[in-house]
Amino acid sequence: MKNFLNIAIRALIIAVVFSLVGLGLNAVSPTGVPLIYTPPEKLVVSGVSIPLINEVEARRFLEDPSSVFVDTRNEEDFSERHVKGAVFLHPNSVEERFPEVQPLIPEESRVILYCYGPECDMAERVAEFLAQLGYKNMMIMSAGFKSWEKAGFPSESSKRRERS
Repeated sequence: MKNFLNIAIRALIIAVVFSLVGLGLNAVSPTGVPLIYTPPEKLVVSGVSIPLINEVEARRFLEDPSSVFVDTRNEEDFSERHVKGAVFLHPNSVEERFPEVQPLIPEESRVILYCYGPECDMAERVAEFLAQLGYKNMMIMSAGFKSWEKAGFPSESSKRRERS
């Protein structure tokens, strides 16, 4: 038992020493990995810098007539609930659908794109399409519609109600 305890203590000392060496090398390395993750503040898509904003920042633009919210989630979820006044534009159908919604998204407008949440890249994919068309004033609500709804901000439904 004493032999096992001795081996365990030595193994622990070796692990601590090598961990400290690794952390030290990481700290001085020009390509070191940050120990605390900080999300990016912007994306660069097709040469266009796109700020990532939260739902509170996005809410400030809701009543601004020069701002357009673009929902990139699937059509069923958009119909169920979406940011009040949002335009639906899914990345898998953006090329076919864009001519129909283009009048609702003037190129000079501020375009706020959103998806489900931070794990979803559909807003980024639609932003890339828009950037290639010349749109430059875009933002992505990175926390997505989940955070918008959780904050209790204005949303609406596009579902048609059946009359009885």
